[in-house]
Amino acid sequence: MYLVFGVVFAFVLVTATLVLADWSFFGRAEEEIHLIRNGYIGPVAIAFDRDDGAQKKYEKKSRIYEIPLDGVLKTKFSKNDGTDHIWRFYYVDAAGAKRQLPYFLDLRKVPAGNQNDIAIYSIGSLSAPNRQGKDKSFFTYVVGKASDSKSLIDRQHNINFGDL
Repeated sequence: MYLVFGVVFAFVLVTATLVLADWSFFGRAEEEIHLIRNGYIGPVAIAFDRDDGAQKKYEKKSRIYEIPLDGVLKTKFSKNDGTDHIWRFYYVDAAGAKRQLPYFLDLRKVPAGNQNDIAIYSIGSLSAPNRQGKDKSFFTYVVGKASDSKSLIDRQHNINFGDL
């Protein structure tokens, strides 16, 4: 009986250790820095695994996404799978000065006094088939005032990701 208990206990301990190690170390997404042109308002779409995309760029261990003026970035990076995403979003002016933008996963969490401040929201990942029927991965969000969220999210929903 002690042998059976010992085997079961060892199995549970090893399984729990492996699951915790996978979650803690192997499943973490890379940190991301999103550089957005100062004054850009609207949806952003990042298309992954693109042969015609921007080269992979890192700052320390963070992925760098330089968002073009039209809000559509095609990149050679693969989709950033994993847990515990760390995103940093910045407005960048012509001189390279950065101003960090807050992000909200839930618009109801935007403080009442900040409804007219520029922020990032409507963050999501998706897949869409391209013209050849092959699924492509995307990351999308909106840059703008929470008070304008309805019209900006409508613009985001009207992006034809299959054409990117």
